[in-house]
Amino acid sequence: MKLCFPTAAGEGMDSKIYGHFASAPWFLIVDTAIRQSYVLANCDHDNLYAGCNPFLALRDRNLDGIVAGGIGDDALKTMNMCGFRVYQAISDSVQENVELFEQQALSEVELLSSHLERSCADREGERTCGHCSG
Repeated sequence: MKLCFPTAAGEGMDSKIYGHFASAPWFLIVDTAIRQSYVLANCDHDNLYAGCNPFLALRDRNLDGIVAGGIGDDALKTMNMCGFRVYQAISDSVQENVELFEQQALSEVELLSSHLERSCADREGERTCGHCSG
């Protein structure tokens, strides 16, 4: 299976999951069957100066899932429309979350209407990013 993890640095299975999916600098793609990984920049590869763009970074990728620590409703809707299932990370370790995914211990993220609250929230309802205003 191919899983995608938002990360701050591409350190393979030792990477830590970035707190907010859409603004992560990198995406680590892990093939769990062969334990190999590679990184992708979170941008439009045709316009590198346009900033973060997870949709364009991940388009045409055959992913079985995205494992994120935090994700806003708009990004979640877009990833779901693209056919990607998004799972809630339990720890900040990529390695641990791969193991939990294989044990079917990660729950799928549900829409929280976080944009209506004007903040991005984690599973306890705490604000997890600094780009939202309230």
